[in-house]
Amino acid sequence: MRVCRPIPTIIAVLLLIVISSPSFAVVTNEKTAGKLLEYSLVKSFPKDELTAFFKKHHIPKIVLPVNNGLNVYEVVYTSTYNDGSTVKASGLLYAPISSNKELPLMIYNHGTEICRDRSCNFEDEQTICLAFAADGYIVITPDYMGLGKGERTQLFLNARAESVATVDMLIAAHEVLPQLNIKPSKQLFVTGYSQGGHASMATSRLLQRQYADRFPVTASSPMSGPYDIAQTVWSGRKARYDYPVFFFLLLQSYYESIGKPKDMALALNAPYDTLIPPLMDGNNTIEDIDKLLPDTIFKTARKEYLEQYDHDSTSGFRAYLKSNNVFDWKPEMPMLLCYCNADEEVPYTNSVTAYNTMKKNGSNSVELWRAGKKFGHENCAIFAVVYTKMFFDGFRDGHPGYHGPAFKRLLLNIGKLSVKPR
Repeated sequence: MRVCRPIPTIIAVLLLIVISSPSFAVVTNEKTAGKLLEYSLVKSFPKDELTAFFKKHHIPKIVLPVNNGLNVYEVVYTSTYNDGSTVKASGLLYAPISSNKELPLMIYNHGTEICRDRSCNFEDEQTICLAFAADGYIVITPDYMGLGKGERTQLFLNARAESVATVDMLIAAHEVLPQLNIKPSKQLFVTGYSQGGHASMATSRLLQRQYADRFPVTASSPMSGPYDIAQTVWSGRKARYDYPVFFFLLLQSYYESIGKPKDMALALNAPYDTLIPPLMDGNNTIEDIDKLLPDTIFKTARKEYLEQYDHDSTSGFRAYLKSNNVFDWKPEMPMLLCYCNADEEVPYTNSVTAYNTMKKNGSNSVELWRAGKKFGHENCAIFAVVYTKMFFDGFRDGHPGYHGPAFKRLLLNIGKLSVKPR
């Protein structure tokens, strides 16, 4: 039996090539979306057990303290797929075991996963959620549509699918929390890393535009996301890439979103046209598929599709990518854009482009924050998360715009010197 391991990474430089196709109508069923179907306890962490867990994983309590025990629940709810149909979706909710006071609620959008089955080993990004919840945050992290116990096919880097699944889980969580005797405060924070950076940006935009009265965002901190996905793909379309499977995730999502999932094979050369699509069923790991692919992804695409992508800026996929850019709007909530210069998976220019565009659009609440100069995608996450928590803590503790005490920032800078670039 294959075990599907979540990878907190995101495609940065892949060749995308598709044929032109008609637009696909999107309808939202507000009466059924966000309806709680069920929830169940996954794991309980008493405070002493959580403290031992953090110590084992070398998480310094001076930066990420353990102030309470917590419970982790799986939540299953309804959402709306891009074709307007009602589907089942799922995610995890992290909540303090007990509290007599109102607690801030945080959305964490996770990085790229290819496998439908979600493990609960509390490693990697699940540890990030534990860290926030251990310090008094209620944390929700959706699986996204098509993952976990969700129905249909994952729509990778689809801004609408990511944000709708997230907001619908937020609605469902507000139905779960009273049953747990947990009271959320009016503070709402949004963050995520890698693909989760893209998703958290899309979610922040959706919340501002359609849910500002119901769910006003206190602060947002997208981290190292491909906000300008169209340009990111274009500029790196012929480059070597370590995770070529992400090309197929994007291609699959495109054809699924236009209602032609079987047409994905038409863009591919043999043997990839018959070899790879059957493996994109959510039951194989990134490593399983990557080992079957060349590291320069254009070698898998048919010549005519390559030429159309290169020369027709209105082609179906290029238009689709542009429609899933998430940087060209005006955030009204405080927003911190974390990045690292040496990120080999998501070029840091995504954050710079987003910042410059948002400032041009008139936003005065966006900050550009370099989490590290020499760090690649993996290590960047460590520091971006800590900077994000200190940013959020400032609002939680009544000091909006505060970026943490000077001694903690000093410790982070000292810590950077001991971390090898990767």
